[in-house]
Amino acid sequence: MRHTDVTRSSGLYTAAPGAVPTANRVTRVARRPVWWLLDVLFSALERRKQRQALMGLDDYLLKDIGISRSEADREMSKPFWRG
Repeated sequence: MRHTDVTRSSGLYTAAPGAVPTANRVTRVARRPVWWLLDVLFSALERRKQRQALMGLDDYLLKDIGISRSEADREMSKPFWRG
């Protein structure tokens, strides 16, 4: 975790130029789990969408991308949250 650099100026401690204010730092740290959760959720939904599109392909197109029907079926049977 980053800390705010301080300098001493005439007996008072002041924040160094470019330092992140404490209130902003705390807010940013608190938001990280929320952003992480949203990232995981959107990734899982995107995986689900891609797997459904994969199942919509015919055997010729699957062969074109180097995947057999059984591999596509196995991929589709995975839960959407699993990569």
